[in-house]
Amino acid sequence: MKTQAWHRTLGAWSFIPVLYFCLTTNYNSLWLMCSCLVYALIAITITVGYHRLFTHNSFECSRFWHWLFGLVGCISLNSAPVHWSSVHNDHHKFSDTEKDPYDSNWKHFFRFKDRVGVTATKKEIRMMKDKMHLFFIKQSLTLSITVGVVLSLFGADAFLFLYALPVTTYLVTSGLHTIYAHSNKSARNLWVLECIIPMFGEWIHKEHHDRPGLINWHTKPYYFDLGGIFIGAIKNGSQ
Repeated sequence: MKTQAWHRTLGAWSFIPVLYFCLTTNYNSLWLMCSCLVYALIAITITVGYHRLFTHNSFECSRFWHWLFGLVGCISLNSAPVHWSSVHNDHHKFSDTEKDPYDSNWKHFFRFKDRVGVTATKKEIRMMKDKMHLFFIKQSLTLSITVGVVLSLFGADAFLFLYALPVTTYLVTSGLHTIYAHSNKSARNLWVLECIIPMFGEWIHKEHHDRPGLINWHTKPYYFDLGGIFIGAIKNGSQ
């Protein structure tokens, strides 16, 4: 399988001019609050939807959440769920080796070439037969561009604070997570960073690598996994 990386890299680098325009714009503080909420929605989507639902099948939930997670993930330039899932599964399989599709160093922010040779598991093959996931594969980038254009019609503040700032900020923070959550060829639990760079549980990274199917990573009193709490509110039944 081939997956694209250029749009995530370009989006991450766009954080610099976006931040400049936001800081030099005479905006209402409510816009910044809205931007934080959109960032939270993106972070919840990736850790709960893309990571624990689509990739690891850790829990079950209604089809509504599948659609919502897929749409938000595509709009925020995180690619289609199938592509994200296949790359992440290969990351687990070849973690911190030369075959690891993740660049656990600063090369992450300079990857523009497509990833090639990424494995599609039986689960991803089943996903590619699903009309919903086929839609996300075909329209992922189009969805993001469309939302950006529509918001720009409501003014520069709407575009900057409801789209550009939260999307580019998440692409930067997720890149920092990829780099710093791995050290000396192993995953790390950097739980304290949840208070500095909120990823809604993703900084408890070694816990996840040790038990990929675990729903809630709050396995110690000082681990805070908001993503796991959210899953508890939306999942169907128990696993």
